[in-house]
Amino acid sequence: MRRTSHLLRLLVVLLIPALAACNAAENGNAPIPTQADINLIPTHEFLTQNAPPAGFGQINVDPIDVNLSARQGWRYVVTGTFSGIFDAGGAPAQGIFQAQVWANEIGETRRVILDVEGAALAPDNAPRRLEGVRWSNDTYIVDNNGQCTTGGDGAQVIANLSAGQLIGGVVGAVPTGHRQEIGGYPAWQYTFRPGNARFPAVDRGESGTVELAADLWFAPELNAVLRYEVQLTVAGVRLLSAEDRVSGTLTLRYELDLDALDTLPNISVPNGC
Repeated sequence: MRRTSHLLRLLVVLLIPALAACNAAENGNAPIPTQADINLIPTHEFLTQNAPPAGFGQINVDPIDVNLSARQGWRYVVTGTFSGIFDAGGAPAQGIFQAQVWANEIGETRRVILDVEGAALAPDNAPRRLEGVRWSNDTYIVDNNGQCTTGGDGAQVIANLSAGQLIGGVVGAVPTGHRQEIGGYPAWQYTFRPGNARFPAVDRGESGTVELAADLWFAPELNAVLRYEVQLTVAGVRLLSAEDRVSGTLTLRYELDLDALDTLPNISVPNGC
């Protein structure tokens, strides 16, 4: 395989530990100690009057994009923004990222575009972009310079990057009794215990702390999360396994593109591969 770019090597370092963190959480490691700040369920009567359909009194959505593989095609977007300071020296720390993911389940193809910017997530403030494509068992990656590489660890990581590896997921979520129409689908708001949420993008180490406020909307008709947003107040953590510890506010958002649901995206091998 051709030598990968500095950016590719960096993001492989960033993302592979995130995958390991997912596995560690599943193997029974202590969950992140957090304090939830979502509205409590108002009353039993209110909940009964506004309950979701039978069978959805409690949901497990870990990873957050669970069940999408049963659809013909789909697209979602995961975004993250951080504002705070570097713990060492107190300099301002900023960062943003966006991951767009398409899948054609019938054609067994997948496409990911990952944008990262800001010194809290990357070596400097310069924007980076990686594109990964999986075509059946073959993977491709286009680096920040537009150079395409076939196969290898970098292509595997980016082409298979998922919402669960960035924003995690939730188990044991229960409805709050609040509902609304989202994109024409009835959706219910769910709440959960803080320890039931997983955030692989946050490495708290031995002394870091995380507090959260969350908003999760689920559509029983689709058996899918439509929108999930969390605001994390963090102290002494690493983001995406970056080298420097930071403190501040990290906002993560997952949104399912309902217009793309069950449509087959046109995914092709990148130019130059």
